[in-house]
Order: sequence, then C-alpha cells, then structure tokens
Amino acid sequence: MRATRISYDPDGDILYVTFGQPAASTGYQLSDQILLRVDPKTQRATGLTVLNYSHHATASREMPLPGIEEHPDVKPLLLSILGSVPVNQFLSVTTGERGISATLLVLPCKQRSAASWRGDRLHLLTLCS
Repeated sequence: MRATRISYDPDGDILYVTFGQPAASTGYQLSDQILLRVDPKTQRATGLTVLNYSHHATASREMPLPGIEEHPDVKPLLLSILGSVPVNQFLSVTTGERGISATLLVLPCKQRSAASWRGDRLHLLTLCS
C-alpha cells in the first residue's frame, strides 16, 4: 500500500496529491487545470495537481484533457496511468467525440487520515487501500 498525501492551498485553490514517496518525476500538463507527475523509471504516477480545485469539486463537470494529444509518444502510457489506481481514485477519465476528458472525484477512497496545518496550508496524510 502506497501512502497518498493530500495538500490543499486555500489561497491559490490548488490541490496537491502525492502518491508514495516523493520521486524525481516528469510533469504532463493534461489541461490548463491538471498536471500529472510520472516517475520516468517506473512509469507510475507520483502526483497530481488540480488548479481551481473547489470549483471542480463542486461542479462535477468534465474537463477536456487536450494535453494528452500533445504527447502522442506517451499517450498510451498516460491513458493507462489515468485509468489505474491511484489516479482513478481522484479522476474519472472518458474518451468521446470531443476527445479525452476527466471529472474530478470528490471522495477518492475509504481512508484513514490525519490533518495538520503547516504555515497557511492544510496537509492531510491519507492511507488508501
């Protein structure tokens, strides 16, 4: 089981999610709102950043992911990662006539969590099964 750490910046309305231990990663800008971080050695997701989080969490609307098309060499890998645990506990990805899109899932998993404030940020340590 890999620990998932969730940090929310209320001033910037940014959700930061880290899967497992921090690792050197490549960032893929899937949209102007979503960044996916991938470990190039293991090809596993290391993190996810969602801008304007509160808007997306309450709207439950699909967000187009045009950035996937900008990386045709890794598109199959990105789609595989997006459709797998732990990322699919946070995003539901669909492919349709308008391309690839994602909907933010508000409750990622059954969890045990501890919260603490560090400066002006709320940090949640969450263990997902």
